[in-house]
Amino acid sequence: MSQTSTIQGQCIAEFLGTGLLIFFGTGCVAALKVAGASFGQWEVSIIWGLGVAMASYLTAGVSGAHLNPAVTIALWLFFLA
Repeated sequence: MSQTSTIQGQCIAEFLGTGLLIFFGTGCVAALKVAGASFGQWEVSIIWGLGVAMASYLTAGVSGAHLNPAVTIALWLFFLA
């Protein structure tokens, strides 16, 4: 985590990373159910994994890539407050 990143930048990075993760994860499940795509469990797992990998890679340098608001709040409550 960079020392020059501000709390605002970290919050924006976490927001975008979480959004990217949810977009890929729920997008593949929605395509499976709503559009009638023929994804199996293997394909859904690969797409979720790619979403997690991309979101982590993109936000790790700015905010540490928690990608879970509960983790961020817990770390703030117990370690930074």
